[in-house]
Amino acid sequence: MHLTHIRKSDLNLLPALAALLEERSISRAAARHHLSQPAMSRVLQRLRGTFGDELLVRTAQGYALTARARRLQHELQQLLPRIDRLLRGETFDPATCEDRFRLCCPDYLSRLFAPPLAERLAGAAPCATLEIAPWHEGAVEDVARGRIDALLRPNRLSPLLRSEEILRSDMVCVMSASHPLADRRMTMKGYLFYPHIMVTVMSGERTIVDEQLAAAGHRRRIGLRVPYFGSAVLAVENTQLIATVPRIAAEQYTRETRVHIMRSPFAFEAIRILMSWHPSTDGEPALRWFREQVRDIARQLA
Repeated sequence: MHLTHIRKSDLNLLPALAALLEERSISRAAARHHLSQPAMSRVLQRLRGTFGDELLVRTAQGYALTARARRLQHELQQLLPRIDRLLRGETFDPATCEDRFRLCCPDYLSRLFAPPLAERLAGAAPCATLEIAPWHEGAVEDVARGRIDALLRPNRLSPLLRSEEILRSDMVCVMSASHPLADRRMTMKGYLFYPHIMVTVMSGERTIVDEQLAAAGHRRRIGLRVPYFGSAVLAVENTQLIATVPRIAAEQYTRETRVHIMRSPFAFEAIRILMSWHPSTDGEPALRWFREQVRDIARQLA
């Protein structure tokens, strides 16, 4: 086996290369590797010499990847986890691991999962780091590129990822305790008469609530748009607004504001909370262990 190029190269540079290509920023890649920005700049120069390519080129919008860098990024997503497994072996001990586990989820799921996950890792994997990123439009791509290890979100599937349902919640209506409908049985006519809060998690995408209402020939009047379920629940106080949200989101905020939770007059489908990850990490013991912690917490929550 002639591994001429491997013998001439420093494989320690590959994780730094992956970070540079993911972040497209020397300063952010440096922070990830606990290096100074000048040190990471020197690493980039060495990588450029190793690969005979600029890799990152300046544009008006920041750094962009060269064609060679895009190919390398795709190959590193598959290669680095395999090298790590090769060196680590099939055994995994959470007590000694120093991994960084990266989870992405919307606000209400972050609030639900972050405390028990942090407590669990502090006890079982004290040297590990838990990083929870807010939900964003590029989350699926970030999982596919290895920037995020797993994501939690309702209902939406992606052909790029492996997904499983870990939790389920019904939809409820939240309104101010002084709302005219708060002390009576809500009808569909009453539900549609008052203004609503729309939670626009993804820009330009119709919400699950509005999709189901439209399919039944209904349309609600929107009085407020917010990006988070928590904001929607807190915003109804002292207004005539109605927020239609998952029960697991509504119940987190009832102690913080005077709101009333009611059963919806419309039979919305239950929200399925999915955990998704890239299939290439199926064989990674550390990530398998992390996903099992998320599953176990979801079972306790259910």
